[in-house]
Amino acid sequence: MGYLLGLFGPGFQGVSIRLAARGRIAAGIALLAGLMAVAGSDRAMATDKYAAEFMKIGVGARALGMGGAFVALANDATAAYWNPAGLVRMEQAELSFMHAEQFGDLANHDYFGFAQPLTGDTRSAVGVSLIRFGVDGILETAGHFVDANGDGEYQPGEQILTDDFRTGSDAEYGLLLSYAREMSGRLSLGGNLKLLRQGLLDNTSFGFGVDLGALYDLNGGLTVGARLADATTTRISWDTGTKESVAPSLVLGLNWTRNVPGLSGRVTAGADFNRPMDGREEAAQAAGGDFQGGMEYWYNDAVAARVGADAGNLTAGAGLRYRGFGVDYAYLENAELDATHRVSASARF
Repeated sequence: MGYLLGLFGPGFQGVSIRLAARGRIAAGIALLAGLMAVAGSDRAMATDKYAAEFMKIGVGARALGMGGAFVALANDATAAYWNPAGLVRMEQAELSFMHAEQFGDLANHDYFGFAQPLTGDTRSAVGVSLIRFGVDGILETAGHFVDANGDGEYQPGEQILTDDFRTGSDAEYGLLLSYAREMSGRLSLGGNLKLLRQGLLDNTSFGFGVDLGALYDLNGGLTVGARLADATTTRISWDTGTKESVAPSLVLGLNWTRNVPGLSGRVTAGADFNRPMDGREEAAQAAGGDFQGGMEYWYNDAVAARVGADAGNLTAGAGLRYRGFGVDYAYLENAELDATHRVSASARF
């Protein structure tokens, strides 16, 4: 083939290379569009609205300080969660940690992530992430009463055996194994293999699914992104015999970044549009409703300030970077369930 191209000269070779690149871009976009269509058709299947809800909360104080509008910006280790295609934007390996106390101290939410760019002719990257959500001190009262009439249900007046009450916990884990690849100078694709493990009191469950992501750079500092979570519908099986399904959800994002020399910094604005496919009118509050938006300002790549909106709730945050080490903080306002505070740390090497 190379010999034949040589017969037509270097100009023809350049045209052929550009056509091949465009073909890869078209193939990537067509693949993602096809998977979105499959996900849309899967909506007709029976799914459970709040199955594995902890995986929709979001990770990383940087992204969450911007209201979770991160699908088109994802460029750090947390990209594995927000949009795995963004992992190829990393220049160095990165470790990332987060701890959050959800809605006061009602629940604990923790995250660990590692991402590593790979060397080769084409930019690519791999990552691994672990998410944990836990609630302690759950009071179990079911069945602890004197069943006077033998019907198996509590009736007013029957004695309640409070001494038999006990406390338990809920612990839920999500493991993401990620891979991303640059398809052209502008298009990147990525995906996650997702494994879920949940434990509620004496019962446990196991599930697995797939997430897909795409990023495309436009002109003028604009980037568009898409994430199709639970692309094949995530299946969860409990040891009680109960089975749950998590419907696909599509997030489309737009990001604009511009250097501002007069302010010695960089401004970023992002917006995400969330489309759940499980029949609910709005996505999980913690993961945003139909719209998430936010802004970020970096001063000399050292100090950051952020503000955003997550399902109509105010978010805000700040960040510091020094010699590859970073610390971020995010605040989520919630009038009904108390505020949420998130702290992240990262290291690049």
